[in-house]
Amino acid sequence: MNRTLVVRIGGALVVVAILGLLIPVIGPWVGLDSAPKPKRSNVTTDFEPQFTEEGVGAFVAENGDTLAAFRLELAESTAETVQGMMFRRSVPEGTGMLFIMPEERFQSFWMRNTYVPLDIIYISSDGRVVSIQANTQPLNETPLPSEGPAKFVLEIAGGRSAALGIIPGTQLLWKRNI
Repeated sequence: MNRTLVVRIGGALVVVAILGLLIPVIGPWVGLDSAPKPKRSNVTTDFEPQFTEEGVGAFVAENGDTLAAFRLELAESTAETVQGMMFRRSVPEGTGMLFIMPEERFQSFWMRNTYVPLDIIYISSDGRVVSIQANTQPLNETPLPSEGPAKFVLEIAGGRSAALGIIPGTQLLWKRNI
């Protein structure tokens, strides 16, 4: 082969290699990036945690009648408490998530990344309902505080507290599954 031809082919290959490296970097700046861009979101919508029964509980009226019984998922660790009911698209009938807080104090929850309305029931260390945030608005980051100190927080499907007659002062009895 002719030396001049080899130098020209080599030079052309170097230019192609350099363009191959530069186009992905500068292409979007000059409009050469025609591939559709995926939408970015901080919310993962493909994942939905499933209910895990870890306990049972019942609300009992002043006269001793059982108002409602629930299968409970427990949130005890910081990670479980932070996750809560986020990313769930439904609340199975007769279920709820019971948050066991580290100390009895005024509590406040929100509905970030929570797709379904919930009743947030604040409960004192002696098991009495302190207050209820009923039918909370999904995907809302407004704080939803308790009206008094609470050790436990129970989240159930929105509107169920009123339908079942659960009011402040109602007793919650619960136990962990063995």
